[in-house]
Parts: sequence; C-alpha cells; structure tokens
Amino acid sequence: HGATIGVTSAGMALRRVAGRVALLAQTCPRSPFLLEPAQQLLQYQSQQLQPGPTCGPVHQFSAPTAQAQVVGSYGFAATSKSAKHNVSGDALEACTLKVATGNLRGAGTQSRAWVQLVGEGGSTERYTIGDDEESGTFDRASVRAFTIPVPKHIGQLRQIVVEKGRDHERAGEGWYLQHIEVVDPRGEKTIFPCNAWLGESDCGGFTGPYSRQLAPMTAAQVAARDAPMPVSVRASGMSIPHPEKVRKQGAKGHNTRGFGSGGEDAYFYCQPSETTFAMGVADGVYMWRSVGIDSGAMSRALMQHARAAVEGGQMGAREVLGAAVGAIKESGVLGSSTVCLLTVDTGTGLLRAANLGDSGFLVYGRQPNHPAATDRNKYTLKYRTSQLEHSFGCPYQIGHHAQGNKVEDADVAQFHVRVGDIIVMGSDGLLDNVSDLDIAHELTQGVAQGVSVPQLVQRLVRHAFEASMDKHRMTPYSKGATEAFDMVYSGGKPDDITVLVAQVR
Repeated sequence: HGATIGVTSAGMALRRVAGRVALLAQTCPRSPFLLEPAQQLLQYQSQQLQPGPTCGPVHQFSAPTAQAQVVGSYGFAATSKSAKHNVSGDALEACTLKVATGNLRGAGTQSRAWVQLVGEGGSTERYTIGDDEESGTFDRASVRAFTIPVPKHIGQLRQIVVEKGRDHERAGEGWYLQHIEVVDPRGEKTIFPCNAWLGESDCGGFTGPYSRQLAPMTAAQVAARDAPMPVSVRASGMSIPHPEKVRKQGAKGHNTRGFGSGGEDAYFYCQPSETTFAMGVADGVYMWRSVGIDSGAMSRALMQHARAAVEGGQMGAREVLGAAVGAIKESGVLGSSTVCLLTVDTGTGLLRAANLGDSGFLVYGRQPNHPAATDRNKYTLKYRTSQLEHSFGCPYQIGHHAQGNKVEDADVAQFHVRVGDIIVMGSDGLLDNVSDLDIAHELTQGVAQGVSVPQLVQRLVRHAFEASMDKHRMTPYSKGATEAFDMVYSGGKPDDITVLVAQVR
C-alpha cells in the first residue's frame, strides 16, 4: 500500500527479512494462514498473549470484571541505595506493590522504574523496580509484584511517586501504567490508579511526563463512580470499504438507520426499549475469500444476531455475544471476525461491554471543574478497551475454525456513563489510523461548532480515511509496526473503516 519502511539496526538480516514478510502480512488484508510462517520465524510464540482473561483498563469510574493475567513470579525485592539503612530507626514492615501494565500496543517497557510511597507522617526511600535480570521488564498486560520495606511512622498512604527511566534510543519507549496496588502486612489493599503513559505513547498520540504522582481511589470517588444516573443516548454509525475493494470489486458501503456494513466490517445500534441501548462492531478476516468463503458473512451475522439478542431482552454484553455466537454455529456461517459489543441501561447509566480483538470503543468526557477555563470544554479520554492480540496484527477472533477464540476470551467491563460523555466505537480501520488524542480533538471541535452526531461520525470517517492513505503520517499502526518489527514504518493502513458515535445526554 505504499508504506515507507526503513531499517534502524545492523546485524539483523534474518530478522529484517522475517519482519518484512510479517509486515506485508499485516499491511495486506489479514489472513489466518499468511501470518503463521512469519510469526514462527520471528519466534513470537514465546511473546504471545495466551487466549484467556486479560488485564483490562481500570479507570477511575471503571469496575472491570476481567481477571488480570499475572506474568512472572511474586516477591521480587525492590532495591535502593539506602534500603539497607533505617535512618529513622523506626520499625519497618514489608508491603507488596503490584504494578499493573495496561493491555495496549506498546504498553510495556524494558526500562527500570522508581517508586516512592508518601504517607501522612513521611515517606519511604526511592526504590528501583524492574532493573535486574531476575525480575525482568514490565510486559504488556502483566502484573509484577515487588516487596519493599515501609517505615511504620509514615502512616496512612497519601501518594505514590512513580518515575520511568529515559531510554530515548529505543523505539516505543513509553510505558502505559494501569495502576499500582499496595498490599500491607494485614492484607489490606489500596489502589492507586494511573491509566496513563509515562513517556511517549506507542499508540494514542499521547506524550506523558516521565514521572507521575498517583493518588489513592477514595471512598467518595468509588461512590460517585458507582452512583446510578438516568441518561438518554443519541447514536449514529457509518462504514466504508477498503479503497482497493471499491476500485477492483465495485464494493460499496451499505448504511441504514441502525445497521450497516462496508467490506468485511459491520455494525449495529438500537434502542429496543425506553431503558435499553446497544451497539456493536465486527471486522471479518478478508483472506477467507481465498478459500471460497464470504469473508464478510461472519461479521454481518454477528451484528444481526447480537441486535436480535438485545431486542429479545438480553442486557449483559457477554451474554449477547454468546447468543450471537450460538446462533451463528447453528446456522453454519463460516469465517472469522473480531467483535465489540456494549449495552447501556438508560435508567441507571450502567454500561456493560465485551470486546474480542482489535476493534473497540473509547469513552470521552469533559472536565467542568478543571482549574484552567480553556480546558473545561475539552474532551479527554476516560476509558479505552484493550487490544486483544496473539501478536501484533493478529487479533483474537470468533470463527468456525479450531484456532478461533471463545466467548470466554473476551474482555468485559462494567461502569456508569455520565451525561455529556461521548462513546466512540470503531473497527481497526479507525483505531489503527487515528490516535485517541486526535479523536478527542475532533469531538471537542465538533461539539463546540454544534454539529450533529451523524456529522461527528462523518468527520471521524473522513479523518481515518485521509490518515490511512497518507504514506508519511505517523499513526498508531505505524508506531506499533515500528516496535514490533524493529524497523521504521510510516504511513497509515488502508482498510475498511467503521465508526459509531453515541452521545450521552
């Protein structure tokens, strides 16, 4: 597709060849068959996230139900130059820090980090974590545990200062820290949410500070997060096919009120009752066409059956997904597809979601109490789904084949949305080409100009299409490919593009 590739390191000829083969496999329409040889050559099997529960984002208003994937052993000791000396003479007690790295592309880091606990009566030493061969690095979707001595006199914890090392020579040196959980000797747990990048992000377009001060989640925040609030939802969607499919096959996007498809993408949104709203997106694997299978049939069927399940009274997102997959098996539909679904109980504002693959959704909100008046109307990211991939560009998929994932492999989340929030859902044609920050900018600008929800959808589709055809733009996909294949990759990724926007009122 005219992507620009450049080698950044010497003495890696075999890896370069393998990387180019794999990158071509990623850049071309995805195939469940084409990716395998390149993955074997690169020995990615040892790096793959295994199907199963994964570590999803835990944002301040999020109450995830997915279990965290624990990587590595517990009990590594953090180190400090003065750790051997108890200057205050105060009694020490051992606390465990569980450091959770998010499940986004490039979220992990090979850099060391430093932590310092601050309490009512003082602070700990500045301890180094993740810097020795035994404890290793902070991998994507992992939870690492470290034991540190904490003086009793510091009292109740008020803050954790965390800093990441600066490794500017490494591609993708940012770290997406999800949260740090502190477990004291009595087993009491305190969560210090972060959900942000330290350093330059590998996806999303964010550049964060290398040091952050984390505050514990208070009882008031938990209560506000879980408080029900009646809402209404206004939604729209749009899907367009890959430009090559338009040129060679005469493909067109089919968009009607509540349902649409373009290429192998499909979506739906509906409000079958006064208290129920739902929407979803699915992205079929194009290369099934090479063995005579309609590669868009699976995504369209998933969306049709999911909508039918919601209209039939189902509200749990995983239950809706299970009903859709069961109906597909009964009808004998072939192929495979990523899928993302969510429902909203408009009587309480409770959102339930299930995501399998690299499609997904984001929730944005404004900060009316922000100290800077110019920032009060800006939309900022509140929640983002994880990208569930076996390896870069090889997402989890529901399919008829033996290697397909199961409903139980989906990430699930449950939290309340608020009046003024905007939900943006899309296939990878959106999320690989437009950063989270650029989406926020489009929403802020569009709402300020008074545009409608369908117009917001059209703006995001246009933005994604223009980025996908730009050979020189830095995109979430090009950043991920650069890190995954150890080469400089620039440009967007031409693809089917689907965007849904739901405005909470």
